[in-house]
Amino acid sequence: MTSPLHFADALRQAARTATDPALPPTPAVRVIRDVHGRLRFAVDATEKSYAASGKATLEAGQAALGPWSGGATVLFRDQFSNPAAVFDSADWHFTRVPQGHDADGEPLDVRTVQLLDRQITGQDWLRTPAPGAHGQAHRVVFFGLKGGVGRSTALSLTAWGLARRGRRVLLVDFDLESPGLSSLVLPAEQVPEFGLVDWLVEDAVGQGAALLPGMVADSPLATGTPGSVRVATAMGREERDYLPKLARAYADVASPAGPQPLGARLRRLLEQLEAQEQADVVLIDSRAGLHDLAAVAITSLADSALLFATDGAQTWAGYRQLFAHWQRRPDVVSDVRERLKLVRALQPVKGGTERLKHFKQQAYQLFVGLYDDIPPEAPASASASASAPAAATASPAPFSPPEAEESAPHSPLRIRWSELFQEFDPRLHLGDGSAEPQDVELIFGELINWVHERCQEARP
Repeated sequence: MTSPLHFADALRQAARTATDPALPPTPAVRVIRDVHGRLRFAVDATEKSYAASGKATLEAGQAALGPWSGGATVLFRDQFSNPAAVFDSADWHFTRVPQGHDADGEPLDVRTVQLLDRQITGQDWLRTPAPGAHGQAHRVVFFGLKGGVGRSTALSLTAWGLARRGRRVLLVDFDLESPGLSSLVLPAEQVPEFGLVDWLVEDAVGQGAALLPGMVADSPLATGTPGSVRVATAMGREERDYLPKLARAYADVASPAGPQPLGARLRRLLEQLEAQEQADVVLIDSRAGLHDLAAVAITSLADSALLFATDGAQTWAGYRQLFAHWQRRPDVVSDVRERLKLVRALQPVKGGTERLKHFKQQAYQLFVGLYDDIPPEAPASASASASAPAAATASPAPFSPPEAEESAPHSPLRIRWSELFQEFDPRLHLGDGSAEPQDVELIFGELINWVHERCQEARP
């Protein structure tokens, strides 16, 4: 009895067909995967110009996909009214497709194909910024797979530490579905009139720009420092319609260049806030988990992305899923990996040395796939023409820091667990509450100094 073909099996089979050496060498066969996971071969050539034998091979491969076939025929350029919108899309990615293992458990080869993955959500995990698309300020994203690891407290006290070092800091709450940054860093009466959700719904009808002056407020975190901390919250003051607004916030909006997705809209908002506030550094409180908002923040917007982690199986399993998703797309990996930095959150005091050693080992095993599993011939840009020879596309520079390299993405910044900060209120002026400035520097100083140095390196 033939085993059923499942989701991952279908892509492996399609990759074998698309890279069949009997096919014409150019243009390379591409693969489109729709929102249900069904696959279709696409060729950037007219049907008449493509070899009949190649077409027959692809049609046979299409039929062999069974329930995962997106249609009986191959898609050619002349079948689209606007072929450039399909074949020149920025969402094509050279994707490495491992072919599994043989009967002895030995790994088979890896096929690389250009894949256009149509997804309902999660597309932004693969959307990296265009070359040179940097903001006016250094953007640092604080991300964790789950809550309860002290991420928001760390962000708040990093903002204080940077203000203490004379930086103009802008905090932005991207956690639209669980807004809470404002309650940490602003008294209720100082919350801005409008939040990010207000801008997203008003911008859809052309009124976003008018909200900008009312979206940011001063935080008392910066009291007594030579710098400043300004805050853009997810929810505005005295909000009564948050859920109806949130339900519309993720929608694409029309633009002269076509529909503008959430990621592009948030990038535009951030650029406008940076221009208005003239900040040195932007600290973004990301949505936790493998969510679209986190994808936008880490992959598309961050100059630096801090990945908060504790030494638990759930944490490592979650990050492995994310890293594997990137690892199969060499062009994405080469863009993202040097922007990442792991943070060892809530490091236990008891047995700290041995626990930290174990954490570092787990961290290196997690990251090493991003370093070493990039073949040297991998294309540097997924938007390169599929018809161009692989050798003509520039290869990414080798990046494989050793395990002991402290500046490497896998080497963690440490935040020790401290009872002092379990119920700490960042809105209190330090020295007037339960913590002193030296306490903050002791627990969070490694993180604060790292962010400060990154800002100096990028924009002195």
